[in-house]
Amino acid sequence: MTDSRKLREALLQEAQRFYDQTPALQTFTPWPTDLTLAEKIPDTPPDINPALDVMQNWQSEQPFHQAIRRAINVISWRQTYSEAEVGRAFLDAFAYFELFGPDGLFRTNEGRAYVGFWGQGLFYPWHHHLAEEIYAVVSGEACFEAAGDPAVTLGPGECKEHASLQEHALRTPGSPTLSLVLWRGEGLAGDPVIS
Repeated sequence: MTDSRKLREALLQEAQRFYDQTPALQTFTPWPTDLTLAEKIPDTPPDINPALDVMQNWQSEQPFHQAIRRAINVISWRQTYSEAEVGRAFLDAFAYFELFGPDGLFRTNEGRAYVGFWGQGLFYPWHHHLAEEIYAVVSGEACFEAAGDPAVTLGPGECKEHASLQEHALRTPGSPTLSLVLWRGEGLAGDPVIS
C-alpha cells in the first residue's frame, strides 16, 4: 500500500470518527456505505498554495485536523470562486476538498462531504445552493450568518445547518476555521452561487 493511500485512508478514518462523535451530523445524514478510494486525484492548482501554507502551519490537537495536515499534499484542494467574486485576499486564505462524493477522494453517490479551511479575518460572502448542508467546526471558530436566523459563533464540534437555497455567509474574525461540511438532498452536483 502506498504512503498516499495510507494517508488518505487514515484521513477518512478520522473523518468518520469525528462524524461518530458529532450527533448533529449523524442526524443530518447517514455515513455512506459504498465508499471507494479514487484511483486518480487531480493535482492541486498552484495558486492555492498560500492558503495551504497557512493551513500547514496551524497546529491543533484535534485528530481529524492532524490527519488533514498529514495528508495535505495528497489531497486535491480546490477553490470555487474567482478573484473578481471574492478578492485575492480571500483566495489566499481559503481552500477546500471533497472528502467523499462523485468527485471526492472517496467516491460515492450517497452524499457529499467537503472539508473547508478559512483563514483568520475572512468574510465568506453571502451565497446559496440547492443542496441542504450542515457545517461542523473541526478546529478554530467562525461566525455563521443565515437569512432568517440569528448570527452564531461556533467552535469545535458545534454545527450549523442551512436549508436548500437559504442565503448564508461566514466570518472568521478571531481565528481560522476548519470545518466538515455535509450536503444532502437535491442539488448535490451544484456549486454555491454568490448572492
